[in-house]
Amino acid sequence: MKKIFLSCLFIFLVHHAFSQGNGKIYFLADTINTSKNNQVLRIETISFFEYSFIFYCKCAYPYKSYVSFSYLITKKEPKAEIVSKKPNYPYISFKELMDIAAKTHRYFDTTYELYITEVLPGNKYRTNKVSFVPYIEPTIDFEILKGKQ
Repeated sequence: MKKIFLSCLFIFLVHHAFSQGNGKIYFLADTINTSKNNQVLRIETISFFEYSFIFYCKCAYPYKSYVSFSYLITKKEPKAEIVSKKPNYPYISFKELMDIAAKTHRYFDTTYELYITEVLPGNKYRTNKVSFVPYIEPTIDFEILKGKQ
């Protein structure tokens, strides 16, 4: 009986561990209909091929920069189609997204697929799969010399 119980417990724990994450999550980024004082993110064009969603929250380790996600436009990943109806996805809140980012920061992309639906002018929408941009510590490639000069 004890072996059966331990076997069932082991199977449950393994199933629970592997069923965490690996899901698609959706966030609605609306900078059009939200006043400047209440916006939680900014959307930036980094280059002709790269776009970033920068959230005003220093909530992912090492808590030195804002949480950012980006996507690249390539031949394999062309620019997403613009639609005139808001996609019917189960959107999560800003707080839920930041909680997930804080818990999984370095492993976000292997745990989740994040799709951000951007509200565009004229009641248009565009949904892109994005990647987490981890904070990279600056490289110190110099040494401060002490002594007489």
